[in-house]
Amino acid sequence: MALLDSISKNLIKVPLSSMDKDGIIRELVSVYASEEGLSEAKEKEIVSIVEEREQLGSTAMENGLAIPHAKIDGLDKVAVVIGISRLPVQFGSPDGKGTSVFFLVLAPPDNPSEHIQILSSIAKACSSQLFMRMLLSSKTKDDVYNLFFE
Repeated sequence: MALLDSISKNLIKVPLSSMDKDGIIRELVSVYASEEGLSEAKEKEIVSIVEEREQLGSTAMENGLAIPHAKIDGLDKVAVVIGISRLPVQFGSPDGKGTSVFFLVLAPPDNPSEHIQILSSIAKACSSQLFMRMLLSSKTKDDVYNLFFE
């Protein structure tokens, strides 16, 4: 599965309103849970799993990008939730700077190669400073979606 196969306009939120790491994770998971019609209990479970993964080491990278991710039982395919924050959030990046672009990757546990491939594709796409500037200047979910599909 390619990154583009995992992107849905309904799983994009611009702008994010949370201003801390835990809030960003909850907000991104909430977008997914709402779209998938998940119970509040399942949503809380996913938040907990993503936060546990984050405690192992921050998924923030340099240049304002973070890719929180987790393997979730019961998923049948990889889901990618994209969020853009107007103001940088401290997410634990190695350069100590704030993070504004978030890709939450939720994957079924039985296909680790697909999970790794999606993470790699996101990192590669976002290694372009031009692409990152375009993401950061996006005002709506349509703007973000169009960056990938136009």
